[in-house]
Amino acid sequence: MLNALRKGAGGWIAQLFIALLVVSFAVWGVSGFLTGFQGDTVATVGKTDVSAQQFFREYDLAKRRLGQQIGQAVTDEQARLFGIPGQVLGRLVTEATLNDEADTLGLGVSGETLATQIKDDPTFQGPTGSFDRNRFIQVINNAGMTEDQFVAELQKSYVRQQLASAVVGAMEPPDAYLRAFHDYLNEERSIAYLVLTPDQVGAVADPTETELTTFFNENKSDWRTPELRSVSVVRMTPEDMANTGDVSDEEAQKVYDSQLATRFTEPERRQVEQIVFKDMADATEAASALADGKTFDALKADRGLTDADVDLGLITRDKISDPDVAEAAFSLTEGSVSGIVEGRFGPVIVRVTAIEPEVVTSFEDAKAEIKQELAAARAAQEITDQFDVIEDARAGGATLQEIASNYGLKLVTYPGIDATGNNVDGVAIADLPGGNELVSAVFESDVGLENNAIPIEGGYVWYDVTAVSADRDRELSEVREKVITAFKTAKVDEKLTELAEQNRDRLARGDAIDDVATEIGVEPATADAIKRSTQASGALTAQAIQEAFNGPKGYAGVAPGADDAKIVLVVTDVTVPPYFSGAPEMAETEQRLSGDLTNDLLQQYIAQLQDRLGVSVNQATLQQLIGATDPGV
Repeated sequence: MLNALRKGAGGWIAQLFIALLVVSFAVWGVSGFLTGFQGDTVATVGKTDVSAQQFFREYDLAKRRLGQQIGQAVTDEQARLFGIPGQVLGRLVTEATLNDEADTLGLGVSGETLATQIKDDPTFQGPTGSFDRNRFIQVINNAGMTEDQFVAELQKSYVRQQLASAVVGAMEPPDAYLRAFHDYLNEERSIAYLVLTPDQVGAVADPTETELTTFFNENKSDWRTPELRSVSVVRMTPEDMANTGDVSDEEAQKVYDSQLATRFTEPERRQVEQIVFKDMADATEAASALADGKTFDALKADRGLTDADVDLGLITRDKISDPDVAEAAFSLTEGSVSGIVEGRFGPVIVRVTAIEPEVVTSFEDAKAEIKQELAAARAAQEITDQFDVIEDARAGGATLQEIASNYGLKLVTYPGIDATGNNVDGVAIADLPGGNELVSAVFESDVGLENNAIPIEGGYVWYDVTAVSADRDRELSEVREKVITAFKTAKVDEKLTELAEQNRDRLARGDAIDDVATEIGVEPATADAIKRSTQASGALTAQAIQEAFNGPKGYAGVAPGADDAKIVLVVTDVTVPPYFSGAPEMAETEQRLSGDLTNDLLQQYIAQLQDRLGVSVNQATLQQLIGATDPGV
C-alpha cells in the first residue's frame, strides 16, 4: 500500500528502491546484538533512526500483502520463513541512509509540490476523477498512518528521489555495450553432432572386493543415512469416519428428490437458428418462399447471412431470452422450420437442426454418491464433536494407541522418516497423513514431547515422535548392491566419456563427422540457427547448446546428453546478424541495461554512505517486534 502512496517517488528511481530491499545487508549485516538504543528504535543510520512504530507498520503491511497472495493470514513464524523481516528492515535502512544524507545536504521539497502530487494521485480520487478527501483519509488510515505521517513520508520520498537522481541520473549504456549485448543474444550457430549411449561401451564386470571397498570409501558420503525419526500417527478425516451404511435409502431419496431438477437432470438442448426480419411484410414474403419450396439455407444465402449470423448454438430453453421464440424452437421437430414468430426484436423464423433430449440420472445411479456425501457431512460434524474429546484425553495422558482403540481410529507407525518425507530406503512415503506439514512438525518435535494436532483434509492428525536416529555413515554391508550398481554406472560413464573425448579430438583435428559416425556405428545429426537462448529439444540438451558457444567455428566439444548419453559436437557455422544503433527492437534491451547500470551505481553509492555514516541495529527491539527469540532475522 505504501508503495502506491509514495507514487510521488515513482518512475525509474522508485523501481530502483524496490530492487534495493536488502542491499544494506551486503554491507553491514544484522547479526550482532547491539546496545545503547532507545526502546522505540529499531535501527540507526548516522543521525537518522528507524522507529519501532515505522518498522512494525511496514512489517504488518508486508505480512498482509503476503497473506493476500497465499490466501491466509501470515504468522510471525511464517513471515520469518519468507524473509519478510529482513526485507522490510533492509528497505527502511536504505531509505534512512538516503534520508540522513539528504538532511546533511539540506535537500527539501515545497509544500505546494506535495499538495499537487497528492491531489493528482489516482489513489485518492473519487468517482468524479477529482481529489476525494474522505478517500484520502480512508486509504492512509488503512495503511496505518495519520495524515501528518503520510505527508512527512511523501516528503522524504521526494527528497530521496532528488538525491538518487543527482547521483545516478538516467544512465545510457554505451553503444559498444549494446552492440556486445546484441551480438551475444542474437549470434546463431550451426552444429553437427553425435549421440553416444552407454550401449556403445558394452557391459562392465562386477568390481573386485578391493575395487568395491575403495570406491565405497571414496564416495562414503553418498551412502550416508540422514537423521531418521520414528513416528506414530492417528488420523481422523471425513474419509476415515464416513460410513455410508448409516445412511438409509429414504434419506438419500429425499436429497435426490430435492435436487432432481437442478442436479440430476440435464435439460433438453437444441441447435437453433433464427432469421430476424425488418418487418412483417418482409417476414411474410420469406414465409411464402419457404412454403413454395425454398430452403432455409437458400433464404439465408439470399439475405447474405452466414451461419454465425443465424446460429444461436446448442442451447437449453431457458437460454433463449424471447419466450415466444423459445416456445417455437422447442415445439419443432428436428430439421423443421417454424412459421412467423412475433419476437421482441421483430418477426422471426426459426429452424431446429439437432435435438439432444433431456437426460435424467436415476435414483439408483445417484444413490451411492448421495450417500457418500451425507456420510461425509455427518463425519465432518462428528470430527468437530470428537476433536475436543480427543484433545481432553491427550491432555489427561492418554496415548495414541489408547485413543485409536477408544475412538475407532487407526494407529499407523512409520519406523523411519527423513526431513524430506522419505523412508529409510530414500523412497518418498506415499499417502503420508499431513504430508510435508507433518514432516516439518515431526522434525521440530522430539521424543516425549506433546504435539498439537495438525489440521488436514477436513480433519486432524495426531502424532508422537517415538525414536530419533542420528545421521551416520552406512557400512558397506548395508548398501552393498547399491554400491556395486553405482560402481558399474561410474565405470560406464568413465569409458563413455573417454570415447566421447577421443572422437571430439578427431573432429577438432578436422576429421569428417560422417566418417567418425560410421566408424563408431551412430547416425550423425545437425542443428541450425541455434542461439544461446534456444530451448533443449529432442536429443539436443541445454548443456550441448551452451557447449556449442564455447569456441569459434570448427570448435569441437562434449556435453552430457539425455539418459546418461554423451553428445559430441562440432561447430560448422557462426552467424551474427548486423547491429544497428537505435534500432526499435533494441529499445527494450537498452532500457533494461540502463536500469541495470543505474541500479549498480546506486547500490555502490548507498554502500559507501552506510560505511561512512555507520549502521546499527537494535536486535532486542527487533526480535520483540517480529515475535522471534533467535538473535537473527
